[in-house]
Amino acid sequence: MRWHNLYRRWVLQRHFRFAKEHLAEHFFDALMAYALGLARLGIPEAKEAAWALSELRKEPIPGFSGQLEDIFFTIDFHLRERFGYEVAGALRRGLSRNDLDLTVFRAYACERLLRILTTLSDLRRELLSLGQTHRQTLLTAYTHHRPAQPTTLGHYLTGVENLLSRDYQRLRAAFQTTDKCPLGASTLAGSPYPVDRKALARWLGFGGTLEHTYDAIAAGDWALEIAYALAGMATSLSRLVADLLFWAEQGGFLVAEKISQGSSIMPQKVNPVVLEHVRGFLAELMGGPTTLGHLNYSTPFGDVNDHGPAVLEPLRGLFYAAEGAVALLRVALQESRFVPEVLAQGLADRSVLASELVDALVSGRYLTLAEAYPRVQGMLRQLSREGRTVAELGLDDLHSHLGFGDPELLRALEPERFLARRKVLGGAAPEAQAAYLDYALQRLRLERLELKELKSRRRKALRILAQNPLGLLAEASPQAR
Repeated sequence: MRWHNLYRRWVLQRHFRFAKEHLAEHFFDALMAYALGLARLGIPEAKEAAWALSELRKEPIPGFSGQLEDIFFTIDFHLRERFGYEVAGALRRGLSRNDLDLTVFRAYACERLLRILTTLSDLRRELLSLGQTHRQTLLTAYTHHRPAQPTTLGHYLTGVENLLSRDYQRLRAAFQTTDKCPLGASTLAGSPYPVDRKALARWLGFGGTLEHTYDAIAAGDWALEIAYALAGMATSLSRLVADLLFWAEQGGFLVAEKISQGSSIMPQKVNPVVLEHVRGFLAELMGGPTTLGHLNYSTPFGDVNDHGPAVLEPLRGLFYAAEGAVALLRVALQESRFVPEVLAQGLADRSVLASELVDALVSGRYLTLAEAYPRVQGMLRQLSREGRTVAELGLDDLHSHLGFGDPELLRALEPERFLARRKVLGGAAPEAQAAYLDYALQRLRLERLELKELKSRRRKALRILAQNPLGLLAEASPQAR
């Protein structure tokens, strides 16, 4: 067929180039699995088709010629040319590009999601390591863009890790949705040949089979779920980046020179641009749900290009941005340095401990809460008028403003005492931080073990399919089992 030059340029050539670069191995895998499924049914020439595919995949796929519209027809053409029409024809019995393409697309997405899960796991491990290192590094915590209370840098970093653990689970759930094999669904009603769809999924390293053949070729939610999970992760990471840039501006986070850049005109500058690049990647991820949502919106429930091939390039862009953002952020944390004295600057005047002074008055039964709060607030206003700080308070000041000059009340203005009292689950006290770290490290260890098993399952299955496909025919058939 001779296609219009513009159609060739904007559709066929573009999709062919993408498939050749990113999907070719997945096409061979899926075709091999289907050929073996037919061979188990005794379909003539199907076993030979599996062998032919194993030979053909050793050679590079030619570039787009304009004569063959896609990778599938390119493989089909070369099977016919080299191994004959009967061999090539056997492979196409009951096979549609609908289930074939969606199998390939999902396999590609699973592979990339596993890489992102690994990278995110590495970032979380780095946060926990830094959390351990900085368990006692004082930090001024902010609420509503104003200094609020003392905590530690370790408490902050492990809090971010806890947030990212939920992003990890959302990505893991998106992987689980995607990790289902459509092969055998054919056009939509199912293959007329009773191939064992569960075996096809197993041979391809999928975690399961898409249970309904119509849904298998019509679904676009898997890509949309990935986009939403990545956008959620981007939202979480953007908050960490915002704080790192704030600290970098103050001199509390010194970004390593190897991931910084200077100015073309100002020789004194070392700009923390790695964090700006991370923020750029995260912005791309935020746009993912919009693009993928529109590609799914108001399309008929069937095989259409909108939520088929059209999702691949946007997804690849999202995968690239996600890996880049997480990897760069991990390196920024590894290579850069926190400056404790700067991070704790907001604690110097002790104003952030005013709430602790109120609590000391109440818990020590000096005053009721209704009495203590306005007295402390009035004292702070008077100090401000006098140009003094809470750190300059003496016993006479406490007696004058609060009615009590007990040295124990001055101790309430010590950040270390404030932290020591926060022993609740997940709190900032040293023992509470230690308990959380034990919990979080164990959680991460179990997740990494599962991730290793997922990758191993896919690698093992695909290695067998590539190296010894005909050996899979020795498996017991469903009837035998």
